[in-house]
Amino acid sequence: MNVKFHTLNNTYRAPVSSPRKRMPQSTSVKTADYDTVDIKRTRNAQDDEESFSRLLARKASAQLGSGASPERVQELSRKIADGTYQPDAGRIAGRMLGLS
Repeated sequence: MNVKFHTLNNTYRAPVSSPRKRMPQSTSVKTADYDTVDIKRTRNAQDDEESFSRLLARKASAQLGSGASPERVQELSRKIADGTYQPDAGRIAGRMLGLS
């Protein structure tokens, strides 16, 4: 990301001690009296973000593996139907946090 600051005048006006009578200003705004800031995203930064997101997606899909075997699914289904399935809350929380 490129950030460029363009200042037009590096000197500052001294404070005025007594108020002066203000004259009506014209309706046109002079853009030369204001500082500007240009913020542009470089092409390389966008490419880096896209490649990083692809890398994360690949790592996440690799960690998922192939899933549970059909035998394990049938065993869990039977335990749930029988009411004998006892989930381990600590193990589930650890897996969700990536601790195990």
